[in-house]
Amino acid sequence: MQDEDQPSWDFNPEGAQSQPSLAPDSSESVSWTASEFIAHHKSAGWYLLVILGGAALTALVFLLTRDTISAIMIAVVAITAAALGARKPRVLNYSVDNRGITIGNKGYPYDLFKSFAIVDEESITSIYLVPLKRFMPAITIYYEPKDEERIVDVVGSYLPEEHHERDMIDKLMRKIRF
Repeated sequence: MQDEDQPSWDFNPEGAQSQPSLAPDSSESVSWTASEFIAHHKSAGWYLLVILGGAALTALVFLLTRDTISAIMIAVVAITAAALGARKPRVLNYSVDNRGITIGNKGYPYDLFKSFAIVDEESITSIYLVPLKRFMPAITIYYEPKDEERIVDVVGSYLPEEHHERDMIDKLMRKIRF
């Protein structure tokens, strides 16, 4: 049985190598703790707007299509968005080393990623990891500015750095402060 404090490195999707390739002379490990995402303050007005917008969209879809299932699904999505908006981020342990990236108790070998990008989000910088697999979500890791050079050096030993443009969903989520 695996110790709960040790990361799980058993994730091996089809096509990924079981062991990440090791860069020469790269045994450095960097560990830190950080929030899992940026939490924006949301006023009661934000929640009211989400619920009223969801109710209006639900009514509009029902009036146009007379499809009860679609209308119910839109209402459920609006309620879920409001509930997720209230969720507070956890503080997770992160580390990067020659095996890969560890977030909490989950390990991600470098072979799962195509590249990485450094992204500025307001006053916070993060690393955006681009997955090789189409349906694997991208991973964003946050860190303190003082650790950036060491983290980028380790990750850059295994993955190429690329420029990353925000997609429409990222821009929308940032605009609505989700």
